[in-house]
Amino acid sequence: MIGLLLLTVGAWTQPQEPVLRVRALPGQGREVVARLPADYAAKLPKGRWKQEFGESVLTVALIDPDTKKTGPSMLGKYERTDNELVFTPRFPFDAGQTYRIDYHHPKKLTTLDYRMPPPAPKSPPQVVKIYPTADVLPANHLKFYIYFDRPMRGGKEIFDQIVLVDDKGKVIDDPWLLDEIWDEENNCLIIYIHPGRIKWGVLLREQLGPVLYEKRQYSLVIRGEMTDPDGNKIGKDIVKKFRTTPEDRTRLELSQWKVSSACAGTRERLIVEFPKSIDHRGLQKYLSVLDDKGQRVEGDIEIGQHEKSWALLPKHNWKVRTYYLEVKGDLEDVAGNNPLRPFDRDLKTPKLPPQKLRLEFRPAGD
Repeated sequence: MIGLLLLTVGAWTQPQEPVLRVRALPGQGREVVARLPADYAAKLPKGRWKQEFGESVLTVALIDPDTKKTGPSMLGKYERTDNELVFTPRFPFDAGQTYRIDYHHPKKLTTLDYRMPPPAPKSPPQVVKIYPTADVLPANHLKFYIYFDRPMRGGKEIFDQIVLVDDKGKVIDDPWLLDEIWDEENNCLIIYIHPGRIKWGVLLREQLGPVLYEKRQYSLVIRGEMTDPDGNKIGKDIVKKFRTTPEDRTRLELSQWKVSSACAGTRERLIVEFPKSIDHRGLQKYLSVLDDKGQRVEGDIEIGQHEKSWALLPKHNWKVRTYYLEVKGDLEDVAGNNPLRPFDRDLKTPKLPPQKLRLEFRPAGD
């Protein structure tokens, strides 16, 4: 960091007091302080100044790190108190950037280049969860959810930093759909295997083949070079190993689900078991329980191992009445099949009859 600059301007300058200095504020903020000689300060109004008038005395501008040229004057608050003029920028200085401060005294221009310190290094970002959690997936698996402990740096390079590796250690070429999708909190990346390499009869699959083949071993690798917005690297490769089964091109058949009803008068869990892994976000969003009046049963949702079960711990006791497990058509398994249709199907095969999306159950009474 460039320290405090001591410049002398005429006989009024006191060596122990710099003409310009940058003062730290609580947190990461900074303000610029210009010392005004008494005779000059007497000609200037006290209190808040308008931007235009403030810039006639003091300007602060970002220096472009490549061209070394200064940009436009920063907007902010100017305020004169006694023999000091204080400028507080509207937006904080950026870490690691250099700013030029010009003090336009009538007799002399005084300049200070101030470099904002870089941010203190943080602990490396971490991958906290990868979905699906199962280590056995269909060869037409569709997407991965990668959860980090903080927001991460995006950009097209992430599609090179997250790779699929086959059982011979070879990185698979061009497996991803190049759509960068982050969740609302910006700490979960949803990355899709390109559907064009999954669907039958699509040119991309015909040219490149599928990304995954059945009955093989693969690894999803998050490279240690992946960083958060401050440039902190994960530091080591994170690996999820899995093996593949034949492709799953069947819709979700609700008749294959097992609903274990709870007892009336208790808050026992309602447990629903599935024959295959279901998309974990879909389990959070697209399953619910209604009573016989159509009112939603409130409670806490729990997702079981390998996303093969779903449970509701109700807020209130079950009653001796009819309830319904309601399934939205958007619920998908890990290959993108939903209760309405498979993700991909042969158009020559007969269309499947519709199925009811409400499963009825009744808690056992005394």
